[in-house]
Amino acid sequence: MPQPYKLFTIYAREDAQYLSELLGQLRPLELAGRIKVWSDREIDPGVEWEKEIVQKLDTADIILILVSSAYYNSVYIHEVEIKYALSRHDKGEARVLPVIVRPCHFGDDPIISRLHMLPTDGKPVTDRRHWPERDDAWLDVVAGVKRTIDALRHAELEREKAAHQAAERQRLAALAAEQEAERARHKEAQARLEEEARTRREEQRREQELAARRADLNAWQHAAYMDTTGAYETYLTRYSQGGYAREAHARIKQLKREVAKPLPIERYAAIGGGGLALLLAIWLLPNLFGGKKEEQSAQNQLTQPDTARATPPVTLTFNYPMKQVTGGSFTMGSPANEAGRLGTECQHTVTVGSFNMGQYEVTQAQWKAIMGKNPSYFKDCDDCPVENVSWNEIQEFIKTLNWRVTTGGKKYRLPTEAEWEYAARGGNRSKGYQQYAGSNTLGSVAWYDANAGNKTHPVGGKSPNELGLFDMSGNVWEWCQDVYKACPCDNEAREGVHRVNRGGGWHFSSRYCRAASRDDREPGYRDSHLGFRLVSLPLE
Repeated sequence: MPQPYKLFTIYAREDAQYLSELLGQLRPLELAGRIKVWSDREIDPGVEWEKEIVQKLDTADIILILVSSAYYNSVYIHEVEIKYALSRHDKGEARVLPVIVRPCHFGDDPIISRLHMLPTDGKPVTDRRHWPERDDAWLDVVAGVKRTIDALRHAELEREKAAHQAAERQRLAALAAEQEAERARHKEAQARLEEEARTRREEQRREQELAARRADLNAWQHAAYMDTTGAYETYLTRYSQGGYAREAHARIKQLKREVAKPLPIERYAAIGGGGLALLLAIWLLPNLFGGKKEEQSAQNQLTQPDTARATPPVTLTFNYPMKQVTGGSFTMGSPANEAGRLGTECQHTVTVGSFNMGQYEVTQAQWKAIMGKNPSYFKDCDDCPVENVSWNEIQEFIKTLNWRVTTGGKKYRLPTEAEWEYAARGGNRSKGYQQYAGSNTLGSVAWYDANAGNKTHPVGGKSPNELGLFDMSGNVWEWCQDVYKACPCDNEAREGVHRVNRGGGWHFSSRYCRAASRDDREPGYRDSHLGFRLVSLPLE
């Protein structure tokens, strides 16, 4: 069962009679557990009454003011109670309801006249022209109190519902993150198994190749030992493409010539002896020297890398449309009366040079073309901005981009914070939009928490600003090159290694999508709402 709402009454002593009548009419609501009424009549003797009143005002949900001429003559009511009550009313912490008990010129009161009055139309409880029976007036007052109770309860239920929905979104996001992590672990394990299988296959291939070389060497050594045409022909039959095929063919030709040419009888003995010596040498020398060298050479060919095969970098074309931004001076920051303004946006004059800025945020397809993989949380959308990338990772992307890509005489980098805001406000083509990039109506130029549907969207889906730049407000926050620093006119001491983010994102409110809004993160931070766009300058 919900807790009763605390009701506090403010009244002048002269109107104590009307307070008693009102408390009697409110008694059924109190018995039903819907309200708990307190008035200064309940202050115990010896208690510091002013401190007790302030404490009860500070915890009240509904504050009733009994309005009469006596009320206007009470200094304490106006100097303490009313100021405190209205402060809580304006903050949304309590509801203040004036109850007109006796005729008076309350319409001239700037405080009372702006509040919803009871009874209906502010007709005094004691005015018999409108309330023949005074109880009718009190019943009308009680009806107004009940409406206020119902409104408070409805607001509580809406807050509970919103909190539940936020918790459910957080739970689903955590579940999705865990599923994504599990898929990543599975993919990593699969890649590891495939790499191990590839390594085993490569080792087996090398072992087979080494065994084949050894068999080829052994067969050649045997043929050389026999040193006959038949032995060499047998070697060629088995190893027609062997490492010693050329030597075998040459030796066969030589042996055939020797057989075909008759020799004097006295030379046969010398040839025979020489032949035996040659055979012995052919058999011994390969085993003593050549065999080990050949085997070592074969082993080296299998295990040593070929460093001469280094592949030069591949030249790519990076399709990234850009808009020229002519330099100039502008007022950076926001005026003090801008809705949603943060305390780090004091206005100051800045001058920037000319540069080219990306028409769109860098997309997932463009990142994959350079880096070979997609780090984004919202995948399967090549035209959506790449996100979930840190400032450090973007620096690696830019280095790779400037090295591998045909730049047409340009080099890429992140924009400075001043360049970003100057371009967001339209540069020298600005039409004077104070709040967002390209409009003072956020929905026409940005994806943010009211229309994004909890995800990023393809770039260029909303209207551009004056320079033809899309999504400068909303979709994803954009990294800037700068280390975060306080504006020169701000009393902010915090500085360090954090880098600047600008523009707001898909699940942020309109306050953070303003052109002047600033945020910062550590260089290694990444999230699904954080991406970037590039600028370029001519090479020096």
